[in-house]
Amino acid sequence: MGSTPSRDTGYWPERLAGAAPVELATDTPRLTAREYRRAVEEVSLGGGAAALLGPDDTSGGDGTAAALLTAFAVVLHRHTAVAHPVIGLDHRTPGDPAPTAGPLPVRVDVEPDLTFAEEVERTARTAGRDLRHAAELPATDLVPAGFGLVRVVLLAPGAGPDPDAEPDLDLSLERRDGVAVLCLGFNASLFARATAAWMLRHLVTLLTEAARRPELPLRDLRLLDEPGPPPLWAPPTPPGYRPLAPAGPQESLPQRLSAVAAEHADLPALSGAGGDYSYAALDRVTTVLAHRLRRSAGPGTRLALLCEHDVDAVLGVWAALKSGAAYVPLDPRMPDGRLSRILASADVTAIACSPALAGRACVLAKGRQVVPLYPVGPTADAPAPAPVAAGSPAYLLFTSGSTGRPKAVEQTHHNVLEHALAYADRIRLGPGDRLPLLARFTFDAAVMDLFGALLSGASLHVVDPLLPAPALRERLAAVGTTVVHCTPTLFRHLVGDLPESGPPTPQLATVRMVVLGGEEAGRQDFRRFLAAFPPDSALVNGLGPTECTVALQHLAGRADLTGAVLPVGHPANGVRVRLLDPDGHPTEVYGELEIVSDRVAAGYWRQPEATARAFGTGPDGVRFHRTGDLVRRRPDGSLVFQGRKDRQLKVRGHRLEPGEIEAALRAHPTVAQAALIGDERSGGDRLLAYVTAATPFPPDVEQLTSYLAGILPDYAVPWRITVLDGFPVGPTGKLDRCALPLPEELPRSGDDAPRTPVEQSVADIWCRVLGVTAVGVNASFMVSGGDSLRVLEMLSAVRDEFGVDIPLIDFLKSPTVAAVTRAIGEHVEQEQSC
Repeated sequence: MGSTPSRDTGYWPERLAGAAPVELATDTPRLTAREYRRAVEEVSLGGGAAALLGPDDTSGGDGTAAALLTAFAVVLHRHTAVAHPVIGLDHRTPGDPAPTAGPLPVRVDVEPDLTFAEEVERTARTAGRDLRHAAELPATDLVPAGFGLVRVVLLAPGAGPDPDAEPDLDLSLERRDGVAVLCLGFNASLFARATAAWMLRHLVTLLTEAARRPELPLRDLRLLDEPGPPPLWAPPTPPGYRPLAPAGPQESLPQRLSAVAAEHADLPALSGAGGDYSYAALDRVTTVLAHRLRRSAGPGTRLALLCEHDVDAVLGVWAALKSGAAYVPLDPRMPDGRLSRILASADVTAIACSPALAGRACVLAKGRQVVPLYPVGPTADAPAPAPVAAGSPAYLLFTSGSTGRPKAVEQTHHNVLEHALAYADRIRLGPGDRLPLLARFTFDAAVMDLFGALLSGASLHVVDPLLPAPALRERLAAVGTTVVHCTPTLFRHLVGDLPESGPPTPQLATVRMVVLGGEEAGRQDFRRFLAAFPPDSALVNGLGPTECTVALQHLAGRADLTGAVLPVGHPANGVRVRLLDPDGHPTEVYGELEIVSDRVAAGYWRQPEATARAFGTGPDGVRFHRTGDLVRRRPDGSLVFQGRKDRQLKVRGHRLEPGEIEAALRAHPTVAQAALIGDERSGGDRLLAYVTAATPFPPDVEQLTSYLAGILPDYAVPWRITVLDGFPVGPTGKLDRCALPLPEELPRSGDDAPRTPVEQSVADIWCRVLGVTAVGVNASFMVSGGDSLRVLEMLSAVRDEFGVDIPLIDFLKSPTVAAVTRAIGEHVEQEQSC
């Protein structure tokens, strides 16, 4: 691995295509890591693992460097899914002087189909070429601002790593009395010691496996032992709580409701603007309505329900289930066109509706029968409902916000019952609990409360989630709320105007548990929870897609105050999970979440191709669902949500997860909420950020941009940051990203517009190179969408037009139109003076 440079300027553009620095998830947000504190974890290697790294009597030759690089790159690949990591290599054998220019860049191409030996051989070849061309690589491409470098150090005996370097991680191999010792240095301001020790164990396990099974491809080499059992789930248990009886193999939802109603006949079951119902009344009224519905729908049919967010929706659901039909909820806020597509796709037989919506139902019906859910009198006859098979469909829930053909998840009575009982057991629901129904019945979030509450003896109260925050808190207090289940967006609305410290809010004093789901929740949400709710209450964060309602849950603890986001936890009872790499092969630390459970939905209604892509049955006969959610495993085995596969952005060849940049923005003291999207007008190469204020004063956009530039790589700094009074919210209560306004491409103020012919000419060059229509004279080239290749293209165009050769290092100090114009002016003055 020599280091003689070549001046072939075409080497790195092709070499860096698709490559990326390793951006590891940290235990502590970078924003709070005020200083670099290096610590070291060590482990001795023996047997075959040590033999893979070279003979015992050397300090590391080229083969050792390639083997160590390969092992480290594979571990980093499993942790980040970066297939072409750029790693710094500090290769010093005995007698070599200490480096003066820092580690040299090496790109390692991880090919999962190769064996370890084959990958080492290829790494030795490619790393040698990289080192010969190292002098040609601009430093900005190797070390993004704010991200430490991952590097490998091969040291002579007794030598230490460069004390002035500040990499996130540095891996060194030392020989001590003939024993190979791996030393993982880490920034203790970012990583817990347990995390560093965990990664070091991964390296040892990988090397051990590669030595023991040399014929295995890299993807099949283990990093982890089998994960141990999840920690004991121990939320606060209310006095008198009794576990619910498990679901019988042939038990349907109506059967369980009737049993609960018989046991708790006089307890309150349901309330809302449309009336109050005891369990006995709920059971009787829904049975009467079911007999009415059987004249138009029944077993084997689909029944649409058009209801406002009130008790009619709950009554309609149970009436449809008792009739034997699968219900298809319709949100009256949706346009007729979408509702008509849902009706056609579901092939519904009839539409049941709130009496006030009968007219609209008739317009939508197009020949289908309309059945208004008129009130049931106290003397109405309620004969026993006909039995319903446990395996029959319970509902079709259509995905929200989709375009074109709607997609519906089909779920059975038995699976819904299992999910409801698992949810009720996890959060200890019982007759003493009062739950607000905040989610509309058209969404999966409502399933957890609608069924979990009414099958456990708790009372359900339909509450408008869009009330102003003070009125919403008063409403929760009026019903004596004990459990709140909502999205993080709605949670922030509920408590966002409350002080971040002080005594708990009186209106929330009866709440014993808050359950979050549907979006990423962070430590700021946990802090808000601790300030607003009683000290003996609990916060649960989780993940449960429509295809498998209750999948993962995490009981938050004080340790979560140091992390950027709250974990989504461990699998619920009856659920297993797998992580998959981009090719669909099992992996261990980072990948797409696959849920394995008998409770997974049957598939997507009448969409066999979409069902085949997302669902399947394993060799053990258990169904699985590929969620499209990306997750990362922590050392304690819990999972952290890392975004959606379909939300990942690619900017200048770098793959980005918007959630990471949003978390960085939310950590700023002036920002309450943050959202990030790609600007489709630029082909997604520019990032647009949106924030709301956390104080009475709006965030300073220039300050935020400067702040992000200090902690993120330049390609991750948004092109525009827009301050909004509030975020648009979709029907599910989640952020509606499609409704975020696109900012203008023009400069933000007249002072930022080109003022002279030279400034205008330079700005025109920038626009041509960056693919934008206008640029401000003080805007950063990098923030506006530039990268090292575009910098070279731009400087070349300036040289061709003005005859001025601006050094790259000078431009990077102040990458603006104004600075380039000044450099041109200084050159002209020098020419004239000569």
